[in-house]
This record gives sequence, structure tokens and C-alpha cells, in this order.
Amino acid sequence: MTTSEAVEAMVKTMAPYIGDTMARSATEAHCQRLGIGATMSRDQLDALLGKLGGGLNIFLGRDKSAAVIADVRGALAALEGPR
Repeated sequence: MTTSEAVEAMVKTMAPYIGDTMARSATEAHCQRLGIGATMSRDQLDALLGKLGGGLNIFLGRDKSAAVIADVRGALAALEGPR
């Protein structure tokens, strides 16, 4: 999966909760800080979701943040298709 596909799925899932602009800017900023290039490894993806989850805790609380990150993981799994 490419980083751009993953970012789009993450933004689409988080946007209803924090808005498209914040979801996109946070995701892209964390990608840059983590050194994620055109494709991302599983470890990079997990690190990115951890960073995003921490930020969502501030706006949504821990329970809702965990639910949103679970939804993001589901959206990403749907992109990957069956293994």
C-alpha cells in the first residue's frame, strides 16, 4: 500500500470527528516526522497510528480515540484486501 492511499483512508475515517483539514495536516505532519516515504512499513504504520491516537485523545477522549483508530485500521485492512 502506498503512503498516499493510506493517508487518504486515514483522513476519510478521521474527518467526521476532527475535520478534513486537521485530519490531513496531522497525518501528513506525522508522516514527515516519522520519515515515511512513498510506501510505509508495518512498523511505520503502527508508529503513525500511535501518534494520531495520542492526538485524538486530546479532542475525543481515550475511548472514542481508540474506536476511531480501530476504524482506521479497518479501513486500511480493506485497502489491503484479502491476504
